Amino acid sequence: MDALRGEFDAAWADFQALSSLRLVAETLEAEWSRGRDMYLAFLVPIVDAYVSAHLRKLVRAVEDTPGVEPYPEDYWHITIKGVGFENENAASPDNVLTSSVRLVAETAGAVFAQQPPFEAQIGLAAAFPEVIFAEVWDALPVRVLNERVLEAIPSLVRYPFDGPHFLPHVSIARFTSNDGLSQLKKTAARLRDAGPGPAFSVDEVRLVRAHLSERAPTLETIETYRLK
Repeated sequence: MDALRGEFDAAWADFQALSSLRLVAETLEAEWSRGRDMYLAFLVPIVDAYVSAHLRKLVRAVEDTPGVEPYPEDYWHITIKGVGFENENAASPDNVLTSSVRLVAETAGAVFAQQPPFEAQIGLAAAFPEVIFAEVWDALPVRVLNERVLEAIPSLVRYPFDGPHFLPHVSIARFTSNDGLSQLKKTAARLRDAGPGPAFSVDEVRLVRAHLSERAPTLETIETYRLK
């Protein structure tokens, strides 16, 4: 049984109790309007064909729901750790100096070099207040890596969902309005009844630069790490 099952169930219960969503304009992706448009993150790309096919089914089920905006397929990933905004100014705690990016990449590489590849599984459809997502089961190493990166690079911003609260997932859509919330809850419940998705291997992590704009972020790979 997945070690994080209880936490996923709690997140689903919280979503079912929501009366409003957290819209794009209120999330991290809206930071482009404040002069910061490059966000760094360590992530696991979705490259397995069976996983992609399953995620497409989930997207098709929700894409016509009012207020739901699917992410493009090349954005699908499992986040390991959000690093921060690449910037020439260190004034904000979630900024990373451009001159420090190489050191961050090398330090994290030593962490990933100690992690063996592992098998995970796409779990049930679910949602946070900000996104619709697919749970990722048997992925406790993702949480472990999140904590180890924070330990190795203590200067990185620590978000409320980092460390012992981190839930591995693949976001498939975000929200632009609350218009379809009731419909979305019913659709997601039906998708959950259909059961989990395929298993897949996790054998690499990437450091990416997400270019933020009014549209979905586009990802640029800076470094690719093969797990041990």
